[in-house]
Amino acid sequence: MATVEFGLNEINTGLQLKESEFDGISYVCPTWNQMGTLNFDLARQIVKSGRSFDRIVALARGGWTWARDLADALNIPRLSSTRVESYIDVNESGEPRITQPLTDSISGENILLFDEVVDSGATLRLGKKYLEVMGARGIKTVALCVKPRSEEKPDFYAFSTSAWVVFPHEIREFIGISIDKWRSNGVTAEGIKERFKTIGISPNQVEFYCSLHAQNER
Repeated sequence: MATVEFGLNEINTGLQLKESEFDGISYVCPTWNQMGTLNFDLARQIVKSGRSFDRIVALARGGWTWARDLADALNIPRLSSTRVESYIDVNESGEPRITQPLTDSISGENILLFDEVVDSGATLRLGKKYLEVMGARGIKTVALCVKPRSEEKPDFYAFSTSAWVVFPHEIREFIGISIDKWRSNGVTAEGIKERFKTIGISPNQVEFYCSLHAQNER
C-alpha cells in the first residue's frame, strides 16, 4: 500500500486521503473539499515563500481546474495554458510532447508553472524548458501531487504518494479506462462497481457513469 505525505504538514493536520489497492495498484480519491484544502495549502506555501508572480501557466488538461482556484488565492489575474501530453493509460506513459502551444506572450514575466501530478518529472521539465524558450524571466513550479520516484521535484507541492490519484474532476474518464482494464482481467460488472465505490467514488457517480459507458458500447 502506498503512503501519502503532505507538503505542509502543520496545515494538513487531520486531513487523510483514503487508500485502496486492486491488482497491485494503490488508489487515492480526494474529494472536492479535500482538494480545496490541498490547493489552499499550496497558496499558503507560495505566500510564505515571499515570491510573487505575473502569471500562472497551467499544463492542460490536468492543471486547468485547480490553477484557476490557485490564481484566485494568490490574486494573480493572468492565467494561461499550454498542453503537454504523455499519458497513454493508467499504468503507462510515453514521451511528453507539446500539443497545444502557449498563445499569450510571457516575455519578461515571472511564471508559476502549474501541473496536476508530477510523475516521472519529464512533463514538468519539458514545460519549464518551453517557457524559458518563450522568454520567461523566472519560473517556479507547483503541483498538487509529486510521485516519490520523480526526477524533477516542483518548488511547491501539496502531497506526495506513489498511488494513482483519482481527482474529482476526472471521475468519468477514470471509470471508462478502468472498466475496460478490469473487465479484461476477468472482474465482473458488479465487482467493478464495488471497486469504484471502495476507491471512494460516490455510488451515484458509479451507477451513472457505468451506465453511460455501457450505452456507448452498444
